[in-house]
Amino acid sequence: MEDNDKKEARRAALYASLLIAVPCAVHIVNVCFSLRLQRFGLAPHDLRGLSGILTMPFLHAGWEHLLSNMPPLWVLTFGLILFYREKSRTIFAYLYLMSGLFTWSIASAGSVHIGASGVIYALAAFHFVTGMIRRVPRQMAFALLVAFLYGGFVWAFFPSLYSHTTISWEGHFSGLVSGIVLAIYVRRWGPPPPPDPFEDEEPDEDMEAYWKIPDEEQPPSSVSDV
Repeated sequence: MEDNDKKEARRAALYASLLIAVPCAVHIVNVCFSLRLQRFGLAPHDLRGLSGILTMPFLHAGWEHLLSNMPPLWVLTFGLILFYREKSRTIFAYLYLMSGLFTWSIASAGSVHIGASGVIYALAAFHFVTGMIRRVPRQMAFALLVAFLYGGFVWAFFPSLYSHTTISWEGHFSGLVSGIVLAIYVRRWGPPPPPDPFEDEEPDEDMEAYWKIPDEEQPPSSVSDV
């Protein structure tokens, strides 16, 4: 069993690494050839901008933007694959599309949104909520780790904090809501909870015998005045 867990962990690490390699490669090519790929980001309320739902997470404004997103994306994707295995692809696709579509719906027209932050916030919210709902020890531990490392994601609920920045609060907020909604919807997915140690426990015969009073010692069922 332990060897199988190690195998699954290596598999999750490999796929998470392959995932973050894509935006890294896109950014290197973009910088080296001055392609200005950022223009292909998500353009809200524009039908032509719908393609940005797919391209947005792979495009970043600079190295700082890219490097700030890749570590949490790796950690959160690793946890998703480790816990949900084959279903992780379906969950990731839902989070990816939901966060992008919601951003396209609520963001201001005329803006262009790029970066993987929406997907990261969606994954973080998903892990935290599923850990609290499902009560599986490993998932609860991972949820607490997410809260400790990325607890700042809750600030996405306060758009005014981003009013004087170029940060897409709409992307953060959309990811957060998408993660919460999907976590509730697929709450029955994932590893089963540990068995209840008391569920199949047979009654202790010695304890029953201790409390059982022999018939001859039983008090009379009724008492009459003499």
